[in-house]
Amino acid sequence: MQSDRSLHGRHRLEQLAQQARDFAMHMMRTTGSVPPTVIADTADGYIFCMPTSLTDEAAKDRFADVARLLGIAYNASAIVMIVEAWARMPDKNGHLDTNTPPSQAPDCKEIVALMLEDRANSATSLLPIIRDAGGKFTELGDPGPIHFGEAEGRFSGLMKGISPTAEQSAQAKAALQQLRLSVVNRGFDPTLN
Repeated sequence: MQSDRSLHGRHRLEQLAQQARDFAMHMMRTTGSVPPTVIADTADGYIFCMPTSLTDEAAKDRFADVARLLGIAYNASAIVMIVEAWARMPDKNGHLDTNTPPSQAPDCKEIVALMLEDRANSATSLLPIIRDAGGKFTELGDPGPIHFGEAEGRFSGLMKGISPTAEQSAQAKAALQQLRLSVVNRGFDPTLN
């Protein structure tokens, strides 16, 4: 039987996933793509952070570090990493060819990946990007239910198991300021879709 805390966390992650889907839909409709984004769910509302680019592995590692710092600095209850990507799904027998990069595979799918975490749960949701014959975005497909379970990779394990202390939050805010990052916009209005 799951604890109330775990169920509450799952509900929070489902709400955060909906916020992320709304954001992804808005970006796809207005710009045709989704920039890599982290959304932190804080007591002050949602905080968004977008890097200028993720051109190499070092930039991706820095973005994961910034997401960690953001979660600590603002004592986030949950975070979601949003990235547009190419993905391959297992075939009908459950086999997945891991030797060919998804972007080079003939059966790849264009998706928006949501990687969600709170202090007790991890979850992922893959939103299929649907385009018309001319390549223009039409909609995000049904992702099905959120998959709860352990995640791996640089964008996982971003939330600490316990709430940060006031001193840890202050240190993380100072580190973000040293990186010249400041919070200037909180929230996203899904009615803009």
